[in-house]
Amino acid sequence: MDTDHIKPDDIAPPIDIRLIPAAGLTALVCLYVPSMPVDWSQYVPLMLMLGGSLAIVPIRFLHQRYKLRQRALILAIACWLATPAAFLSSQQSLAAELSGWNEFVDDLGTSEISVRLVTDPVAREGPFGTNWFVTAEVESYGKEATPTPHPAKIVISGDEAWSQLNAEEDACFFGRVTENETTVFVRSINTPEIGTCTAGPTDPTSTGRDTLRSALRTQAAETIGHAPELLPGLILGDRSQQTQTVDEAMKISGLSHLSAVSGAHTSLIASAATIVLRSLRLPRPVVIAAFLGTLLLFIQIVGTQPSVLRAALMGAIGAWAMFFGRGSQALSILALTTILLLSVSPALIHEVGFQLSVLATAGIVVGAQPLERWLRPFFDKFLPDFWAGLFSSSLAISIAAQIACQPLLITFIDYVSVYSVIANLFATPLLPLITVPGVVAATLTLAAPALSQVILHIIAVPTAAIGWIATTTTQLPGATVPWPEGIAGSLLIILHWSATGILTLKLLRRQRHKQPPVRLKTNQPAWQRLVEHLKQHTNLVTTIQYCTVVVAVVAHLAVFWPTRPQGISPDWDLVGCDVGQGDMFLVRTGPASAMVIDTGQDPQLAQQCLHAAGISHIDAVVITHLHADHVGGVKGVLETTDPEQIYFSTSTDPTYEPTSTDLPARAQQIKEPKVHIIDHAKEDNDHPVQLRWSILSANHQSTNENNASAVVFIEIYRHGGVATALFTGDLEEDETAKLLADERLPDNVDILKLPHHGARNGGTPLIEHTSPELALIGVGADNSYGHPHDEILHALGPRTEIKRTDLHGSFSVTLHHSPAYVAAPR
Repeated sequence: MDTDHIKPDDIAPPIDIRLIPAAGLTALVCLYVPSMPVDWSQYVPLMLMLGGSLAIVPIRFLHQRYKLRQRALILAIACWLATPAAFLSSQQSLAAELSGWNEFVDDLGTSEISVRLVTDPVAREGPFGTNWFVTAEVESYGKEATPTPHPAKIVISGDEAWSQLNAEEDACFFGRVTENETTVFVRSINTPEIGTCTAGPTDPTSTGRDTLRSALRTQAAETIGHAPELLPGLILGDRSQQTQTVDEAMKISGLSHLSAVSGAHTSLIASAATIVLRSLRLPRPVVIAAFLGTLLLFIQIVGTQPSVLRAALMGAIGAWAMFFGRGSQALSILALTTILLLSVSPALIHEVGFQLSVLATAGIVVGAQPLERWLRPFFDKFLPDFWAGLFSSSLAISIAAQIACQPLLITFIDYVSVYSVIANLFATPLLPLITVPGVVAATLTLAAPALSQVILHIIAVPTAAIGWIATTTTQLPGATVPWPEGIAGSLLIILHWSATGILTLKLLRRQRHKQPPVRLKTNQPAWQRLVEHLKQHTNLVTTIQYCTVVVAVVAHLAVFWPTRPQGISPDWDLVGCDVGQGDMFLVRTGPASAMVIDTGQDPQLAQQCLHAAGISHIDAVVITHLHADHVGGVKGVLETTDPEQIYFSTSTDPTYEPTSTDLPARAQQIKEPKVHIIDHAKEDNDHPVQLRWSILSANHQSTNENNASAVVFIEIYRHGGVATALFTGDLEEDETAKLLADERLPDNVDILKLPHHGARNGGTPLIEHTSPELALIGVGADNSYGHPHDEILHALGPRTEIKRTDLHGSFSVTLHHSPAYVAAPR
C-alpha cells in the first residue's frame, strides 16, 4: 500500500462554527420581534441577558466535562451577542407603534408622505401602461408630518414623473397603501415634488454619483447587444436601463446577482487593488490600508444603501480571508459580520437580498471546496489544467450557492430555474473581465471620455455574452418548472429543506475533519471503498439521513423530470390537442361540454382528444379557415357528437370550398363580426363557467386563405373573475397590421394562440400588442417548416409561459390553479 504525503498548505484548519449559533439567534430575534405585540417585545432583551447568565452558571461545576462547558459558553455568548439586536428591534417596534405607522399601514391609509429614495426608479410594463417602481424610506407622513424614527421602507409605484428622481433624493407625494404583507406597496396619486413635505419643494440636485452614473449610461448606450442595458448594473449596480424582458431573463436564468452590486463585485475590486499594490512590494500595513480604502471608495461610487454596505462588507470577508490564507475561517467572519450588521440595522433581515447573500456565502464557504475536489478529476480528463480548474471551481461555487439558496427561493417564487447552474457556469467567469476594467472606465467617463469609451467597447463583448446567455437560457424548453401546489408541494418543500440541511451538515462535518498528513493509496475499486466506508460509519441516524436524501432526490425527479405527454387535468378549462402539425383547441363550457376551435387534419387524433377531455357535448365548432390542418379532423368531431353550431371562414380562393371538406351543409360561413354567449353555469355546481365569444374578424374577401382566418376572442368567466383568450388561426402579419390599425384587436390578453403555428410570417406586433401571460402553439414535432420560429419565441420574452403540442403533447390549462391568467373580479 503506497502513501501520498500531503502538502502543508493542503492541511487547512477545521471550520470554526462557534459563532453560528449567535448569528442564527440574532437573525431569529430580528425576524420575529417586530411581529410580536409591543409589550412582549420589550422583554426579549432582558430574557436574552438572563438566558446568557443562566447558561454560564453551570460552567464552574463542569470541570471534567469539556464539551458541555464549551456548549454552555457558546449558548451564553449567543444570547449576549443577540441582545443588542433584540433591544434595537424592540425599540423600533415601540417607535412604530407610537408614531401610528403600524395602524396607518394596517388600515391601507392614504396621506401625504415624505420619503428618501433608496433605489433609482425602474420602469415596468403593466396592464394599464408603464409604471415606475422605486424603493424608499419614509421620513414622515400624514397632515401633521408625523416623523418615523424607525425603519419604514415602502415600494412606490407611480407614473413617468418618478423617472426624474434619483436614489438618495427626498420626495413628497400623496400616496395610498395598496398592500401590506411582506412588503408595503404605496401607489402615488399625484406628481411627486423634490424635497421634504415640511421644507417644501427644492430644486433638483445632482450629486457626483448621479453625474457619474448618467455619463456611464450615455457611453454604454453606444455598445453592442444587451451591453447598453447590463453595463451600468454590472459596473455600478444601476439597473435602471434594463428592460423588463432582460430583467426577467436575468432572474429566470439565475444571473440577476451579476447585475447588482454584490460581494463578488466588491471582492474583485478590492482584490485587484491589493494584487497591484502587493506586486509593487509595498509594506503589508500599506496594502491593508489601501484595501480598506478601496472598499470605502467603491461604496462611495455605487451608493450607501444598506444592500451596498452589506455587499461590500461580505465581499471584504472573502478578500480578507484570501489575503491572510485563512479561508477556513471565513464562516466565522461571516457570522460575526451578520451579527454586527443586524445589531446596527435589524430591518436588514427582512430584505431578501440580504438573506440570499448570507446563505450563498455560507454555502460557498462550506461546500465549494469539497465539490471542487470531486468535480476536478472529471474536467481534467478532457480539458487543460487551467480550464479544468476554472470550470470545476465555477461549477462548484454555482452548485454550492444554489443548494444553499434554493430552500429560501421556493418560499417566494413558484418555479424552479432549471438551467441556472449551467448559466452561472458560463456567465460568472466573465464577471472579472467586466467589473474591474468597468469601474476604471466609469471613473474615466468625465476625465477621459474617449479612453473610457474604448474600455467600455472592449468589455461590452463579455457583457453581451452574459445577456445572450440569460436570454437564450430562458428560451430553452422547460426553462422554468412550476412548483407543485397543495399537499404535494408542501411535502416536497419539507423534503427539500430536510435534504439540504443534511447535506449541509455532512459537508460542514467533512470540512471540520482534520486532514491527515499522510494519505494511504489503495488499488481497491471505488465501489469497494464506498462499501467499507458505509460499514464503518453507518448507524440508525445516518441510515435515516441517507434515506431522506434519496427520497428527496427521487421525489424531485418524479415531479420535475420533463415528460412530453403531460395529459389533461380533470379540472381543465382549456385544452391544446396534440393533432400533429395542426390546430385544435377546446374551451370548456360545462362538466362534459366544450367549444372547439379547429380540428387538426386527422379525424382519429381529434376524436382521441375529445375522449381524453371527457367531452360528450359540443356547443360550437369554429373552423378558422379551410386549410386541411385546421378542418381535416372535423369528421372525427362529428362522429363523437353532433355540435349545436358549426362556423367556418374561408377566402375567395376556389381551391378552398366547404364542399371539399367534411363540413356538413348546415355549417355557416362567417362574414361579419358577431357576439355569442354560452352559459351553463346554473346547470353545473362543480364547474360553473360562462363564455362570451366574439368573432372580431373574418376577411372573406381575402385571396389568401391564411388571412381569411376567423379571429376569435373569448372571455371565460369563472372563479369570480374573467380570463381572456385570443385565437388567430393562421393570420399573417399584413392582415394583423390592418386589424391593429383599425383597433379591432384587444390588448393585454391573458392567453394568445400564436398565428400560423408560430411561423415567422405571423409577425411580432400582435405579441407586443397583446402582452400575453400564456402563449399556445399547435405544432407537430420535428416539422419541416421550422415552426415555431426563434424570432417569435424571442418576442414572447421570459414572462410569457409557452405551451407547445410538440413539446408537451396534449396539454391543459386550469384557471383555478393559474391565478396569473385570471383578471381582477368585475
